[in-house]
Amino acid sequence: MRVLFCSLLFTLLLSACGRSDYDTAMDSYNLGEYQAAFEILLPLAESGNAQAQYALGSMLDDEDGIGQDYTKAFGWYQKSAEQNWLEALYQMGMMYQNGLGVEKNPAEAAAWYLKAAEQDFVPAQTNLAKMYLQGSGINRDYWEAMKWTRKAADVGDPEAQVNMGYIFYEGFGVIQDYTEAGKWYRRAAEQGWLGAEHLMGTMYENGRGVEQDFSLAIDWYRKAANRGYMYSQKSLINMYREGQGIPQDKTEALKWFFEVARQKNVVAQFRLGSIYHSGHGVAQDKVKAYAWYGIAAAGGVKSAEELRDEIQKQLTPEELTQARKLSRELWEKFGNTKQDFKANTRS
Repeated sequence: MRVLFCSLLFTLLLSACGRSDYDTAMDSYNLGEYQAAFEILLPLAESGNAQAQYALGSMLDDEDGIGQDYTKAFGWYQKSAEQNWLEALYQMGMMYQNGLGVEKNPAEAAAWYLKAAEQDFVPAQTNLAKMYLQGSGINRDYWEAMKWTRKAADVGDPEAQVNMGYIFYEGFGVIQDYTEAGKWYRRAAEQGWLGAEHLMGTMYENGRGVEQDFSLAIDWYRKAANRGYMYSQKSLINMYREGQGIPQDKTEALKWFFEVARQKNVVAQFRLGSIYHSGHGVAQDKVKAYAWYGIAAAGGVKSAEELRDEIQKQLTPEELTQARKLSRELWEKFGNTKQDFKANTRS
């Protein structure tokens, strides 16, 4: 929930804090002595120090070894926000928007975001714009959405730049313009924003706003996929498997199936079972097929359970032991832990 990273938290303490108090608090925090840091900040906050109040709210909001308490966090944020501390104004919006420590109230969230946005606090501008764009608890207003999105995008906020692209791509309150959308997506992508890299891939794959170029689509998808972005990994699977604008490469497709499966995606896990079951593009391996079907079945895929049981009849006792062992190992690494592996796997 915090705007700033933990390492920056205590750089925000007021100069009114004694230098020794600041150093002691920061040293304690960086050493993981959160209770000690909290005890130093508490009297400062109680005396009306807005930055210390924000810091306490932030620690209670994110737990930080002192026990997460959204209600108390809200209280300290509110005290700080009433003194116009920008980050606290923003956090008040977050707390009201998400119903943390206070009853959810989108209109109140928007009001707090507006106070920070009008003082050029970029995260507040971005969140306020999204609320207007989506009509999230407040009246949808494309003009206000564009106004606040552009303010944040113009100073380089990548999320706002993606949202600008989305506005032009869909034509929300403006004339639909794929070329303009692509320009904004590119700005965010060049800052390493994962979603924007993926969107650049889709623009090149489909030839929207840019000349269709499958090679560049692959390049952009790969940038995001290499950092774990599942949508890009799925796009690479489809392009390599189907040979869409590029030479078909089942080995490369299999590689990305593995990457998606490792992110606990049961569909990809099921597909890996199917690939090893059929030997389509790989050497047929019923032990691996059983193992991947097994974790997909434990993840709730009914057809995977049926296929796993079908394979079980074809395995020797030694192969079955090996397959079950492998399936458990895969489950421990890549299983959907919301499910019970043992309860969903035949013994």
